[in-house]
Amino acid sequence: MSKPKVLITRRWPEAIEKAMSGSFNVTLNTDDTAMTAQELANALQEFDAICPSVTDSMPEAMFEAESFKTRIIGNYGVGFNHIAVDAAKAKGLVVTNTPDVLTDATADLAMTLMLMLARRAGEGERQVRAGEWHGWYPTHLMGTQLQARPWG
Repeated sequence: MSKPKVLITRRWPEAIEKAMSGSFNVTLNTDDTAMTAQELANALQEFDAICPSVTDSMPEAMFEAESFKTRIIGNYGVGFNHIAVDAAKAKGLVVTNTPDVLTDATADLAMTLMLMLARRAGEGERQVRAGEWHGWYPTHLMGTQLQARPWG
């Protein structure tokens, strides 16, 4: 029995691509550029599974063909608003995503931004890169402490 044909539309972490290649007949987009609508439409006729990312628009019109070889769209990401999910489901395709995997990362980034703004880290970094850092002095880039902010 032949392995299912899978298209991975963008580069994924190397370990994942390797594991997928061991289990499936995988086609990788080694250029790592967004695929065109026509390429994606053609892929629906050629592959058993398509693994798109948020840069791959799959609108309703893409699912107008009578039938597809593709049975599953395994989306790489939490969001799936780039896929016409109802149209895909109406044609019998399963559409998946990866819910809740970015919750902690989003919180980390929010904390990073809060700290950078409060402590003026971006301004300091730009000074260092521009060769304009002349050492510390008491009022230089005075920021604020997060715990001292009146959040309520």
